[in-house]
Amino acid sequence: RDFEYRRKQAGQLASKMRFLAAQWIGALETGAWLKHAAHANAMAARLEHGLRALKFVSLVYPRQANSVFAALPDEAVKELHDLGWKFYNDVGPDGAARLMCSWDTTEADVDQLVADIGRALQ
Repeated sequence: RDFEYRRKQAGQLASKMRFLAAQWIGALETGAWLKHAAHANAMAARLEHGLRALKFVSLVYPRQANSVFAALPDEAVKELHDLGWKFYNDVGPDGAARLMCSWDTTEADVDQLVADIGRALQ
């Protein structure tokens, strides 16, 4: 019934698309998208390296971009969720955790996640 109102409130009108497109134009013209993607990929590489050093963690798919897929025991997943980490753990036939890095993921974030996973596995 209020579809048109909700659509307008969400900025989904053609007249508003210029506002949505502006950030993408800027990111493409300045190369920021590539810088941000490279950073996210580097953080995933750091995460992969940290996880490889932990016992009881197996990487189920090769890291190719900004994601790492790891098999974690259910108890560790629960503990990590309780600590506030948010990730899906139902990827693939073995239920791997999908750990994503983004443009704003810091080295400290990655190191903290690896440390928390290590503690959760003890």
